Amino acid sequence: MANGKGSKTTYGLLGRNIGYSLSPAMHNAAFKRFGISAAYKLFDIEESDLDSFFRDLVSGAGISGINVTVPYKIVVHDMLKASAKHDIDDSAEFLGAVNTVKVEGPRLAGYNTDGKGFYESLLEDTGFKLKGRNVFILGAGGAGRTICMYLANLGENRPEKIHVYDPEELRLHTLINICKHKVDQDICEPVKKGDIGKKVEGCDLIINATPLGTKEGDPLPIPGDHLKKGMVLYDLVYARETELVTIAREKGLVAVDGLGMLVNQGALAFNIWTGKPLGEVKEVMKEALQEALGRA
Repeated sequence: MANGKGSKTTYGLLGRNIGYSLSPAMHNAAFKRFGISAAYKLFDIEESDLDSFFRDLVSGAGISGINVTVPYKIVVHDMLKASAKHDIDDSAEFLGAVNTVKVEGPRLAGYNTDGKGFYESLLEDTGFKLKGRNVFILGAGGAGRTICMYLANLGENRPEKIHVYDPEELRLHTLINICKHKVDQDICEPVKKGDIGKKVEGCDLIINATPLGTKEGDPLPIPGDHLKKGMVLYDLVYARETELVTIAREKGLVAVDGLGMLVNQGALAFNIWTGKPLGEVKEVMKEALQEALGRA
C-alpha cells in the first residue's frame, strides 16, 4: 500500500513516549538493504486517538504495517479480537497481546513476535537449553509476562519451573493465574521478596525483565552475590551494559543484554510484512543497532 505514485510505503511503531526507540534505525536499514521503497516512523498516539488511528489504517492511509509497544499491546489485541473482519495469530491469542500488525486492505492481521524473539535470541546468544531447567524472571509486566507464558508453553522443551517476582502483587498473581489457566500446569510459581536470593540460587537462567539498569545508578534488580558460575543471565536492557551484566560476567557467568531479543522480534515482524529472509534481515538490523548504540 503506498501513499501515492512515487511515494514510500509507511510502517511504524505505535506507543506512548517512544522517542527513545531504535526501531526506526533497524527497520529503515533493512528497507534500504533490500531496496524497498518504505519508511519506518514513530506513531506516539494518545489512547483517546487509537480508534481514529485504526480507522485510518483500514481506509487506505498508506500505512502497511505497525509494531506495537507499551502501553498498547493488550489494547490492540482486544480491539482486533472484537472485530470479525480482523484476525490474530495463535501466538498473539495465547499471549493476549499483539506487537505486530499487517495491513491487508480493510483487514488487519495481528501477531506477537516478542516471545519467539526472546527464545531465538536465548538460543543464538547463549546456547542455553531450557528443557528440565529452572528459570527466575524478575518482572511480571509486559515483557516478563510474555516471556513467562511463551516459555511455559514450549511443550517438551519447557523449563521444569519458572519462578517469578514482581513488587506489584496483583500483577504477579494475575500472571500466575493466567499461566495456570492457559497452560494447565503448575509450572509458574510466585516468589516473595524475602525468598528472591534463595530462589535465584536454585535457578539456571536468570532473566531481568524490568527497566532497572537502564540508567547509571539504578539499584541492582537482583543482589549480585546470589549469582553463581554456571548460571546464564539474560538482561532485557539493551541501551547500555548494566551493572548486573558486568557483575555476572566478572563472576564467570554467560551474560547477555536485550539487543538480541530486539533484533529477533524486529526481524520476525519485518519478515511478516515483506517475506524477506530472516537471517539476512537479522544481520542488517543488528549492524544498524550496534551503530546506533556506538558499538560498531
